[in-house]
Amino acid sequence: MRSLSHLIVCLALAAVSGQDVQSQPGKIAGEIVGAADPALILRRNTTPMDLPFLGEWFVYWGGETETLNYHMADINQQFAYDILKVADGASFSGDPHNNESSFAFGAEILAPCAATVAMAVDGVPDHVPGETNPIQLTGNTLVLKTTAGEFILMCHLKEGSLVVGKGDKVRRGQVLAKCGNSGNSTEPHLHLQLQNTRDIHKATGARLVFSRILVNGAPQEEYIPVKEDFIKRID
Repeated sequence: MRSLSHLIVCLALAAVSGQDVQSQPGKIAGEIVGAADPALILRRNTTPMDLPFLGEWFVYWGGETETLNYHMADINQQFAYDILKVADGASFSGDPHNNESSFAFGAEILAPCAATVAMAVDGVPDHVPGETNPIQLTGNTLVLKTTAGEFILMCHLKEGSLVVGKGDKVRRGQVLAKCGNSGNSTEPHLHLQLQNTRDIHKATGARLVFSRILVNGAPQEEYIPVKEDFIKRID
């Protein structure tokens, strides 16, 4: 599995915040999946999108080049984001081997738009930071389908936190689940992506563009977050 090292996130956060940074040990691992279906094409969302969380979060991986976003090497995940929370220059406080020490763990995950739940997976345990679950890659997972036929994947969610199920209609800003550390993840974070079909193993990733958000404290419209951005909803 390709992944981001502890050192890189420390340097990235330090560069943005001007502070010394601690992250949990190990790496944020990604999903390596299957061959995409070339018959279905989606380049970006047409549905207006909000960020699926409250407060300010840090973009661990994001952007349109492999330098900014290692997901670009995998057509199933291209343009995906790995996003976590930081405070005072660190992603956790206390024991780095305890999920509860992570600022992202247990944070509410919201619907970025009105949609229908196309997939809901729960019951995958959250594991100790630094370990992985390569068998259940996405862990606890939600996939939303918009009226435009776009699919939004949110994974590594907290076990037992999903409050919606397959077929449910959700409204923009509705609480869906909580951030966790399930699946092929070595630190609590949210893996977020837009794709052209429900199944990530057959999907082609597409650009997930946010209508209006705060980026490093400044408002941006029609924005694709990139590595090292601090991002926040504008309500």
